[in-house]
Order: sequence, then structure tokens, then C-alpha cells
Amino acid sequence: MAFELNQEVFNRLKDTCIEALMIRSVSRADEMINLLMDTEGVIIHCPYHHFIVPATLLTMAALEKYKKEEELRDWLEVAEQRAKAVPGGVCGNMGNCGSSVGAGIFMSVYTNASPLSTENWKMANELTGNCLIRIASYGGPRCCKRTCYLALMEAIPRINRELGLNLKFDTSVICKYSKENKECLHAVCPFHETNPRNSAEGYKVIVPEEILPAKVPNINCDCRFEPIVINNADCYIHWTKNSYEFVKKDEPICEAEVDKKLIEFTAPVDGYLTHQIEDGDHFRAGTVIGIIRSKKL
Repeated sequence: MAFELNQEVFNRLKDTCIEALMIRSVSRADEMINLLMDTEGVIIHCPYHHFIVPATLLTMAALEKYKKEEELRDWLEVAEQRAKAVPGGVCGNMGNCGSSVGAGIFMSVYTNASPLSTENWKMANELTGNCLIRIASYGGPRCCKRTCYLALMEAIPRINRELGLNLKFDTSVICKYSKENKECLHAVCPFHETNPRNSAEGYKVIVPEEILPAKVPNINCDCRFEPIVINNADCYIHWTKNSYEFVKKDEPICEAEVDKKLIEFTAPVDGYLTHQIEDGDHFRAGTVIGIIRSKKL
């Protein structure tokens, strides 16, 4: 049975955005989106989140640019109509998440894109695609809260870079809705309080005993499917990401050569990387080579 949308809920969401603009009650996108997700009628999983993401971004942009109430309301009306066209369950049924589409809706509305646009057409599609990749990196099942946070985490740096804005998002935000979600990923979710990245010790990046060689362009040898044993090998690290840099889950952070084969280590979670060993240092299986935290030290 399809989820029936209630116009009163959309009206409450828009009123919350307008109020935030008028009294300037928020300074970060995570604060704004939590206000919207707390709105009466917004349950743990529902298509209202498809509107909540663009509404959050449009409100934060309006705050930064000192837009008038009428301007933000016009933006929200357009975003609402477009978000309503995104069906519930689109993530599992069509392979696209409404949170990532919501980011694309923001870009389209803010830049006044259309199907006949050129550069801003490209920007809207790229933003949706990059958000979807980030959301997919943590796997399912569904969670509208997790996907909203991940969409904002991915979208905001790109929006700031491409549009010259300075929107803010606290990457250490902790989800307060997990008890309402029977499908919660708990410690696997980067926003759950038990995820190691949110602890004082951080998420340890530990060298495994075996690892597949890194993919090398134009090399199709069967050896790329043969695990490399690290335990008895002499390995020397070369960092491709700087200490204290923000890294994304599954993004390569360092590499080494073992038995004339290239290996690379990827970030197990989003966060700020701290090197535990230096460039050129020796490591073996079990070595903690880095720590990833939700907050920058």
C-alpha cells in the first residue's frame, strides 16, 4: 500500500523553514534537518524526507544570502512539487534514494536549472549521483535518517565549492532516531553513538592478514584475484591522504608494494584521518596504521 502524503505535514515543514529564516535560529544544516525531521507527522521512514533534504539546503542558502521570506517560500513550493513526484521506496524499488534526488532538487531549484540547461543540468545530476554513491557505500536496509545525513555530508562540500556558498554540517552528528528504527544498522551506521568513529579512541584502521591487490588499469591477469599475504611480508607505507584530512568510506588512503604487487587500504568509515605511522614506515598484519574520528582533532 502506498504511503499517503498529507499536505498539512508539508505546510508544517515549510513553516519551520520560514521561521528558521526569520529568527535565524540555526547555523548548520544538521540543526535544520533535525528540526524538520522532528516535525509532527514525519515518521521514521516516509517520503517527506525527499522534501526535507532540499528544504534544509534551500533554507541554509537563504540564511547565508539573507533572502526574503517570499524568495524562500517560492523555492520551497517548487521543491515540494518536485519531491512529491519521487515515490516512496524508490531506493529499493528503483535503485535511487530520495535523499540523493533531494540534493539534486536543491541544485536545480537554486540554479534555476531545466531539462534544457547546460552547466547547471550537469551540476544537478552530478550532485545526485555523488550523493547516491555515498549513501550506497553503507548498504541497506533503508533508513531515511541515515541517508539524509549522508546526502548532506556529501552534498555540502560540493555545493560550497561550485556555488561559492559556506554551508556547514557537523560530521559528528549523532542520530537520535535509532530506537524508532527496527532495521537500524547500529554500530555500522556512522551516525550511531556506538560507531567507533564517534568514540574518543576513534575507528582503528588495522592491516589485515590478506588483501587483494589494487586494481591496475589495463591489467587483467588472474593474479588480481589472488589474495596477498601480508603477515610475513615487509611492507612500507605511502600515504595518499594527509593526516587530519577528511576521508570518505571506501576511499583509498594509502598504498604499499608487496611481492611486486600494489596494495591499497581504503577508509572503513567517513571521518578525519590521523596517521599512526609515517610515510615510509614498516608495517605488518595487525598494525594500526591510522585512526578515523568523526571530529577533527
